[in-house]
Amino acid sequence: MDILLEKYNDYMRLKNCRVEYTFSNQTQLTVHYREENFPHLLGLHKLKDLQLIQFWQDKNNKTVNLKGLLRHIKNSSFTDSSVKSSIFYPLIKDRYESFSYENLTSLIYTDAIIHFNPELIHSKLKSDYILFEKTSNSEFNHLAIAQDARTGSRYFETFFHESTIKYISGQVIVQIRKFTLYDPAGHIIVEDSF
Repeated sequence: MDILLEKYNDYMRLKNCRVEYTFSNQTQLTVHYREENFPHLLGLHKLKDLQLIQFWQDKNNKTVNLKGLLRHIKNSSFTDSSVKSSIFYPLIKDRYESFSYENLTSLIYTDAIIHFNPELIHSKLKSDYILFEKTSNSEFNHLAIAQDARTGSRYFETFFHESTIKYISGQVIVQIRKFTLYDPAGHIIVEDSF
């Protein structure tokens, strides 16, 4: 099976699931896994030299919308080799290769930035929470959480790898104390705490 399709299928195991985080300051945060966030989590929007991505990103072009992009992934007409053929692939390589079901469903993230201030680093992120972990090579994986302005529910906006403390420096940081993953029916799949 194609690696991109495997990543999609792994992510779809979480569709309509929710995760609850409890932080050291007693704040609780509920986040929902939504299918439409998959391309952005992988960083596909950054592959601007690929025609399919150009069509998807062009708001005036009705050729390929988000559902169309997902359909191309599902029917394997947009594949792992398509992703890796982009000259921009190095920009998403770490994020793409690290993306896995295990990284989304385990308490590997030990700390969280709350009330993320994007202006400190001139970021375009909509997220107000960023979960992060320090990797074995002293770099950082980040999982950013935004709030849907229309529904008020929270979703995973993006996942990325950063070699510096750029996103962490000057931000308000708390520890994650508890992580609970629920299936769509409300049954606990995974529960972990520090």
